Amino acid sequence: MAAEQLKLEVLALKPGMFVSKLDCPWHQTPFPLQGFYIKGQDDIDQLKRYCRQVYIDVQKARIKMTYPEHATPDGKQEGIAFTRPKKAVSSEPLKLPPIAIKSPVSYATTQSIVKEVAKAERLHRQVYEAIDRVYTMVQCGTEIDVAETREVAEGMVESVIRNPDALVWLAKMHEVDGYGYQHSVKCAIWALVFGRHLGLDRKALNLLAMGALLAQVGKCRLPQELLSIAPEQMDPVQFAEYESYVQHSIDILEANADISKGVLAIAEYHKERHNGSGFPKGITGDQIPLLAKIVGLVDHYQSTIAPIDKTQGLSPLDAVARLYEQRNILFQQDLVEIFIQAVGVYPTGTLVELSSNEVAIVMGHNMERRLQPKIMVVLDENKQPLKHGKLLDLMEWNNRQAGRQALFIKQSLPKGAFDIDENQYLVTGATSKWSLRHLTAALATG
Repeated sequence: MAAEQLKLEVLALKPGMFVSKLDCPWHQTPFPLQGFYIKGQDDIDQLKRYCRQVYIDVQKARIKMTYPEHATPDGKQEGIAFTRPKKAVSSEPLKLPPIAIKSPVSYATTQSIVKEVAKAERLHRQVYEAIDRVYTMVQCGTEIDVAETREVAEGMVESVIRNPDALVWLAKMHEVDGYGYQHSVKCAIWALVFGRHLGLDRKALNLLAMGALLAQVGKCRLPQELLSIAPEQMDPVQFAEYESYVQHSIDILEANADISKGVLAIAEYHKERHNGSGFPKGITGDQIPLLAKIVGLVDHYQSTIAPIDKTQGLSPLDAVARLYEQRNILFQQDLVEIFIQAVGVYPTGTLVELSSNEVAIVMGHNMERRLQPKIMVVLDENKQPLKHGKLLDLMEWNNRQAGRQALFIKQSLPKGAFDIDENQYLVTGATSKWSLRHLTAALATG
């Protein structure tokens, strides 16, 4: 849905209107390129120095918009009223009581990461194949068949319950073509790790997986060139069209009788934000369903570490630090804190530099000591690659040191640092020229 653009004399501007375009070059003015709200008479006075007319995005207006006789709305007849109320976003943190899960489930890790990766490797491929088929059906204009997606979602739930690190590892190690597929699948994995830690039961986890996998299917109906732009880099017209993917997703999913209301709610509300700055409704706090809050948070996190425009994202440590800064602003405080507890400061698959100057990949967590995870050393102190990765449990290592110099993580690194290709390493520490199936079988029987 394109933005409603209204051409207006500067003198007719009012507080609450959103200026999306000027009659002069942006770079010759002090105003932000992405547009801005008129806050008061000072903004109008400043605009008069540079412009005679501007364009107003009536969809973003925070006041009732009625076209005056001298205005020229794009694609509208003069004199037609258009109203889209939008709540003003408060700059004050919005505090709510902590989330309370009724009868939370405590899950025990029942499978080692080596054995679970061996089981989940085929499932991981099937997830991508299922989502690829869904997207293809949408692009062909046919009704989607979600039976296969439901089956793989249930498989993901069971895998994450057995060991929450295995699918995270596989998602980090195996990239596929198609940002949309990768993003949705990785969001589903983060959401399940989060939901497991939160104590959600299997039914809720299944809804969470399905919702995360399908919430962004409406992007299939957007122009491909639009999807290659990071949302924060879009102009107002582009962003208005981008926002429409939520309604597209709802329309696609509602056409299938097998889609539950819980999955629809995730699709409808996952872009809403705690302080009302989200879209499409601009609602706040406890008006947003819990599962949609979870998917919204992991969607934001995944976009931070792996941006849509394929620029280098933040390291996981920097990403969770930024997320922490947004507690009670973009996301509810206790959910941010629980998410960080669930995935760790150094999630599985994260590249880290050690105090020894070696570089390693995080393999799993120690719940007692989150800052001392299980790792695989892949570069020596001179940043030269090792022939085989060296597996190490930092907590056990430091316990054995008995007061001698400890080994710790100095910093986390963004994906691809030092030209490391994580795909060449397996969970065993061996290189990928060997068969994962044979290696894990040997470990299991050895």
